[in-house]
Amino acid sequence: MNQDQVKEILLQIEESGLEFSVTFTGKASKKVNGLYKSDTHEILLHNKNFSVDNELLYTAIHEYTHHRLCELDGTRSGRVHTQRFWSYFHRLLQKAEEKGLYKITMEESPELLELTDTIRTTIMAEDGKLMKELGRLLSKARVLCKQAGVRYEDYIDRVLCLPRASAATIEKIHAFDVKPELGYEAMKVVANIANPDKRAAAEDLFLQKHSPAFVRDSVKNKPQDEDPRRKLENEKRRIERTIVSLQARLSELEDTLAKMPVTPFIFCFFFLLRLLSPLAADNTGVGQMQIPAIPDIPEVTIGGGITRPPAPPVIQPPTFLQQKRTPSSAAGAKGKQTGNAASASDSGKSDVKKSTALNGLNAKTLAALSQNSGNLTLLNNLLGSDAGLGGNAGLGNVTGLQTDTGGAVLTKILTELEKLQAQTAQAAGTSGGTITGTVNAASAAGNTGAGNAADAHAALAQGAAAELIRLRINGKEIKDDLVYTFCSAPAANGSFLYGADRRFTANGAELNETAYFLCRKTEAQQYEITMDLRQEPLNANSFLYKLYQLSPVSVEQTSDIIFWHYKASDLEVELIFRIVHL
Repeated sequence: MNQDQVKEILLQIEESGLEFSVTFTGKASKKVNGLYKSDTHEILLHNKNFSVDNELLYTAIHEYTHHRLCELDGTRSGRVHTQRFWSYFHRLLQKAEEKGLYKITMEESPELLELTDTIRTTIMAEDGKLMKELGRLLSKARVLCKQAGVRYEDYIDRVLCLPRASAATIEKIHAFDVKPELGYEAMKVVANIANPDKRAAAEDLFLQKHSPAFVRDSVKNKPQDEDPRRKLENEKRRIERTIVSLQARLSELEDTLAKMPVTPFIFCFFFLLRLLSPLAADNTGVGQMQIPAIPDIPEVTIGGGITRPPAPPVIQPPTFLQQKRTPSSAAGAKGKQTGNAASASDSGKSDVKKSTALNGLNAKTLAALSQNSGNLTLLNNLLGSDAGLGGNAGLGNVTGLQTDTGGAVLTKILTELEKLQAQTAQAAGTSGGTITGTVNAASAAGNTGAGNAADAHAALAQGAAAELIRLRINGKEIKDDLVYTFCSAPAANGSFLYGADRRFTANGAELNETAYFLCRKTEAQQYEITMDLRQEPLNANSFLYKLYQLSPVSVEQTSDIIFWHYKASDLEVELIFRIVHL
C-alpha cells in the first residue's frame, strides 16, 4: 500500500473539504508512528514501523482525525487528544469497518478469540457482580455507621481505606442497578450519569461494544452553537485577565528579589568574575592590564656558565582617574536623568544641590485644600461627581469630558484649582496665616520621603477612587521617588483625578515635579488617561516628561485593575491603577 492509496482510503471513509497530503517518511521511529502538521495539512507516516497494512491504516485514520477536527474546529493549541478526538477517531474506525476498509483480524487467531471471551464473560462480568455487591454492602454500612454514631467518611477513609469518590460510585452502581456484564470500568461511567434516560442509552452503547470515549461524547449535553465572534471575544478576555495576573505576580517576584540580600556565594562569584575579567581580555588593548611573558628557563652552557634572559619588566600598580563632578545650576539642569545622587567630593560631603519646592499647585497642596468642605465641593463640581463627567454639573465652558481634546479639560480643572489656591493663600495672609501652614497642618508629618507619604496620607486616601500600583518607565520604578500622592473621590461614572509629587536627582541637583492624571471613564471597561506635568526647572529628559508627551492614552479595565503597557525602541512604560471603589 502506497501513500496515494492511503489517501484514497481516508477519503472513502469520510470526505474532507480541506486539501491534505499523505507522506511516507521511509523511516522507523521509536517515539511516534505518525504525526499531523496543521500548518501544512500534511499527514506523515513512519511506514517502517509497520509490518502489515492494517496497522498502517490505523495510524493513518488517527492522523486523519486530527485533520478533520482541524477542518471543523480550526487550529487549536494545547491538548489535542481530548475526549472529542477519541470519540471522533472511534467513529471513523467504525465507518471504516462497516465499509470493509479496516478490520480487527481476531478471526485469524482462535487463541485470541478464546482469551477475549474469557476476559469478557468470566473476568469482567464477575468483577462487575462483585463490585455491585460491594455497593450494596457499603449502603448497608452507611446505615449501621449512623446507628452506631460512627462517621461514615472516617469509616471509609481509615477502616476500609477506600477513596471516597470510588466508594460513592460503587454505591451508585448498586442503587442504579447497572448491568454487571458491562464490567466495572464501564459500570462506573454509567453510574456517574445522573439522567436516567441517558444512563440507559449509555448501557446500550456499551453493550453494542462502543468505546468509553464514544459513549461519553454521545450522551453529554451538546452545547448550542455559539456566535464565533462572541466565542473569540470571550477567549480574548480570558487571555487578558491571565496576562494581568501574571504581570502582577512578576512584579511581586521582582520586588521580593530586590529586597532579598545577596548571598555570600553569589557575591564572591561576581567578585572573582570582575577580578578575572581583565585577564581573559586581550592584553594588547589600550588601558588593559599588561601581563608579562613567563621568562624562559636559564640555559646551562658547556663551560658551566648560565645564560640568564633579561628580567621581566616590573608590574606597575594601576592608576585610577579621579573625576570630580561639578553640580549644575537649577536653570541649566538639562542633562540626562540618572535617578542617582551625584558623586561625593573629596571632603566626603554630598554635591547634591537641593532645589526649592514647586511654587505651583502640587499634590500635597491640593490634598490640603481638599480638607476644607467648600473646597472639596468645588473639586467635586469640577470633576462632575454629581451628574457624571459627561454632564452639565462639571465645567461651565467645556461641553463635557466625553469630548475632551488635547487635554483641555484637565488644563481647565488645574487652572480653577490654582485660582482656589491663590484665593486661599490671600485669605490666609489676611488672617495672619499662610497656606504653607495649612498644608503642614493637613499633612501632619511633613512627608519628606516616599516611605512617610503612605502613613501621613492614610487619612486622605480613605475616600480615594484608586491607588497607584506601578509606574515603571524604562525599567525604573517611578513610584519609589514619589513623596506625596493625592487621589480624588470617584465621579458618578468612575472617573477620578490623581496627583503625585516626585523628588529625584539629576546632574547633581535635586529636582521636583508634579504629575496629574485625569482618568476619564469613556465606556464600561475603557478609560482615557490625560496627563499634565509641572516642573521646576523644565527637564525634557525626565521620565515623566517622556510619558507626558504620549498623553492622552486609551486604557482597558480588567476587574479592578487599570493596566497600560507601552513599548517603543527608546521608551517602555507600565502603568497600573487599582480601583478602590468599583
